[in-house]
Amino acid sequence: MARNDTTSTVIDGILRFTVTSGAITAGLVIPNLLIGLEKPLSIFWKHLDRRERERELHRVVSYMKSNHLLRGDYEHGLQITDKGRERLSQLDFDNLSVQQPKKWDGSWHLVIYDIPEKQRVGRKALTSKLNDLGFYQLQRSVWLHPFPCRKVTETVTSRYKVGQYISYIKTSHIDNERVLIQKFKKKYPRTSFK
Repeated sequence: MARNDTTSTVIDGILRFTVTSGAITAGLVIPNLLIGLEKPLSIFWKHLDRRERERELHRVVSYMKSNHLLRGDYEHGLQITDKGRERLSQLDFDNLSVQQPKKWDGSWHLVIYDIPEKQRVGRKALTSKLNDLGFYQLQRSVWLHPFPCRKVTETVTSRYKVGQYISYIKTSHIDNERVLIQKFKKKYPRTSFK
C-alpha cells in the first residue's frame, strides 16, 4: 500500500471513529485510538510497532488539522469539521451500492428520467453513477436493475440535484426478460434468478 493510500485510509478511519465517538479526547488519542482503529487499518498497522503507530497517528492527525478536517487539541479533544464531514459524505457516496439478495424477488426496478439540457452535468454524472451501481441501460434515459434500489437512486439523484426529473418504477414484467436475466446472472452470480 503506497503512503498516500495509507494516509488516506488512516484519515478516513479517524474521521469515521470521530463521528461515531463524537470527539477524540486526550485519553483516547494515543495510544487508545489505535485500538479503535485497529480493525479497519489492520493491513497497515500490522507492519508497524507501537511507537511507529503512535508517530504515524500524530503525523496524520497534524495533517488533518492543517487541512481543516479536524479541529481542537489533544487536551480538550479533537472534533470533525464540516470539511471532514464532507469528505466522509463523499466516501460514503463513492462506496454506495445496491444490496444483492440471495434470491431475486422477480421485480424489475426502472429509473426513467428526462433531464433538461441545462442540467447536462447532473445528467452525465447520474448516468455514470447508475452504470457504476450495476444498472443496465435499456434506452438512452431508461435504466434497469433487478434488485430494490429506490433509496440508492434517491441518494444519487439528490446528490446531483436532478431528483425532480426522475421516475422510479417497480414492475413484475418486462419484454425480453430472459435475455435480461441472463445478463444479470453473469453480473450477480451469487443471486438465484427464477
